[in-house]
Amino acid sequence: MEPIKAFSNVVIGQFALTKIPIKVYVNGRYLTITSTDDIQDPLIGFGMDEDGQMQRYDYRTIEHLSVAGNVVDLDTYNSAIGAGEEAEETEEEPEKEESVQMTEISKDVLKAKLKATNLEIKALKDKEKELKSQPIEDGIEEELYQGEYTFGTGDIVKNIHPECEHFGSIGVVKKTYTAEDGRTIVVYTVGNSGPTYKPGMALEKPIDQMEMYNG
Repeated sequence: MEPIKAFSNVVIGQFALTKIPIKVYVNGRYLTITSTDDIQDPLIGFGMDEDGQMQRYDYRTIEHLSVAGNVVDLDTYNSAIGAGEEAEETEEEPEKEESVQMTEISKDVLKAKLKATNLEIKALKDKEKELKSQPIEDGIEEELYQGEYTFGTGDIVKNIHPECEHFGSIGVVKKTYTAEDGRTIVVYTVGNSGPTYKPGMALEKPIDQMEMYNG
């Protein structure tokens, strides 16, 4: 298998299909891939910035990926898939046009590749639990807990309340505050589209209507 020279929608889609959190690093900032819809176009992709706005980019400008918080550059990816290890000395054949359609790959195969690049999800979760157990220092914004999830600025959340007019909206948490009735309110910037919402809208919802979005 020949090593890839640049990231593509097919490569990013392999991670997105497993619902592992993934971001692309382009022009000095990370853009979050919210779903496979963001990478359907074979030339131009879309990602959500830190302000909840969807930004477009050229796949060739991607410097590296962030997969579950781990940096994956071209060398790491090529090593994980064993590119160049099984090259055979045969006559050169015309290059086949690379498929630009998203195809679902075996999750078991992808998990094996992730293990080869030391992307140990269990280790990340253990580290997250360790951090949650530590006391919050002064000057650091307090994060809100809902079950095993932590809601904090920058988290991606989803409205799961079926009776809410904005049910299904997904966005980035901007802040939280306590309402007069004592309920905790989550303020988030929408990044997807629906019948009653669109990217860029700022919504405020009680925390019990939200959950962490995992793709």
